[in-house]
Amino acid sequence: MTKIINVSLVAVASLLFTACTSSAPVVQSPSFNAGSQDGCATANGTYTKNSHSFNNDKEYQNGWYDGRKNCNPSQAK
Repeated sequence: MTKIINVSLVAVASLLFTACTSSAPVVQSPSFNAGSQDGCATANGTYTKNSHSFNNDKEYQNGWYDGRKNCNPSQAK
C-alpha cells in the first residue's frame, strides 16, 4: 500500500512540475507589437498612441500598456 502511495505522489509531482514549463516561445501579434513599440516610446517621453487602434483593438491596447510598463529605454526608437 505504501508503495502505491509513493508512486502516486511521484507521478503527481512530475505532472505538476511539467505543467510549469514552456517549450514554445511566446509569439505576439503584429498589433500587440505595434502597441508595445508605441507604449515604449511613450515611456521614454514621446507620447505615441494610435487612438483608433487603442480604442478598438484589445491586442494593440495590451501591447501599449505592456510597452509602457516594461520598456527598456535603450531599446526605444
